[in-house]
Amino acid sequence: MGEMATVLVIAAIAVVLVVASLVRRARRGECLVVTRNRRIIRIASDSMTMAVPGFHEVLEWPTGPMEIAIVVRTRTGDGRDVRVLATFSVDVDPPRVGAAYIDPRAVLHTALERRVADAVRARPAARLTDERDGLVAAIEGIRIDGLAAGVVTDVVIDEVDLLLHPGRPDGDG
Repeated sequence: MGEMATVLVIAAIAVVLVVASLVRRARRGECLVVTRNRRIIRIASDSMTMAVPGFHEVLEWPTGPMEIAIVVRTRTGDGRDVRVLATFSVDVDPPRVGAAYIDPRAVLHTALERRVADAVRARPAARLTDERDGLVAAIEGIRIDGLAAGVVTDVVIDEVDLLLHPGRPDGDG
C-alpha cells in the first residue's frame, strides 16, 4: 500500500505541474487574447486564462492608455529637412473575437509615424510648433483605424530638429 500512495502522490504532483503550466496571468494594463492560427478565439478580460500549448497561443493586448514614442524624418511644406521626436498616449480599442491578431503596438506606431510625416509635409517649418495649427493640434484627438485602432489622447512634441546639411543621406535633394 505504501508504494501505491507514493505513486499517487507523484502523479498528483505531475498533474498539478501540468495544469499550472497551462495557466497564463495578465499583467496590469493588459488583457489576454487566446489565438488559434493567429485568429482571436477568446478574450480573457480577467487576470488569468488557460490554453493548450501547441493548440492555442496566449498573447497580451493593452487595455489602458499606451505610450508610443516615434521619430520621423521628412521634409516640411516649404522644403526644409526636419526630424520630429514625439510621444503619444493612445487609448487602444479592445480586441474582437474572430479578428486576426496583429500586435497593436507595432501597428499604431507605424500609423502614427505616417500621420506625423503627413502633418509635417502639410506645414512650413515655422508652424510645426504653433499652438493653434502645429503638429499637436493636427494629431491630438484623432482616431486611428486599421488593423489595430485607437484614439490619440495626448501628444507631446519632444523635439523638432531642423537639419542643416545639403540634401539627405539617401541621395534625395
